[in-house]
Amino acid sequence: MIKFPWLVIYSIIAFNITAFTVVLQLDWLNFNFIIAKIIAWIFTLAAWRLAYIKRHEYFIIK
Repeated sequence: MIKFPWLVIYSIIAFNITAFTVVLQLDWLNFNFIIAKIIAWIFTLAAWRLAYIKRHEYFIIK
């Protein structure tokens, strides 16, 4: 049995959301809606907050 931290999973997801948000913020995509940028930043902050909250929790791989 291996204890695997949730932090790894949540950090990977948060990093991907952050990368998408940066691409959106730099206007590399075809849509430039300010509301979409605000929502993307809110998702980014929420994903990193969730990773921070779950930093000491583990699940067991059998």
